[in-house]
Amino acid sequence: MRDIDIRHAGPADLIVLEQVFGPFQAGVYRRRLELPGRVLIASVDRRPAAAMFVSTGMPDEPEIVEHLGRVPMLHRLMVVSHRRRTGLATHLIAAAEAGLREQGYREVAVGVDLENTVALRLYDRAGYQEWSHGRLKTFREHLDADGNVRITPDECLVFHKDL
Repeated sequence: MRDIDIRHAGPADLIVLEQVFGPFQAGVYRRRLELPGRVLIASVDRRPAAAMFVSTGMPDEPEIVEHLGRVPMLHRLMVVSHRRRTGLATHLIAAAEAGLREQGYREVAVGVDLENTVALRLYDRAGYQEWSHGRLKTFREHLDADGNVRITPDECLVFHKDL
């Protein structure tokens, strides 16, 4: 891949993220900017191509806190369609992990949708291990038919990695 730049996104980047990923995803990142953690944005040849939220706040799910403690979590990894399967997501994950190590964290976790086989392979290749506590009941943010953000129950698999 050519020139990759990964940096922390700020409020000014939300306009670009909306152009790249649409208003719903930009809104998700906008809400995440108000939480403990960082939104990372990856650009290829100075064009935004991927983003992710790295949460350092308390996980929402009590089961994660019970089994992993206040572990940082990766959320909403998005890559533009023409840059998928080019290694960009791997670079973004590595940058998130490096930033967390610099902040003194020793572990990171991620919840992956049960049907997202691409993400399951990605995190496996990146050295993440599925936790031994089974599926996690969680929630999903999505747009309903009227364009409103809805939060509905969901399940995921949880993976974690020592940093």
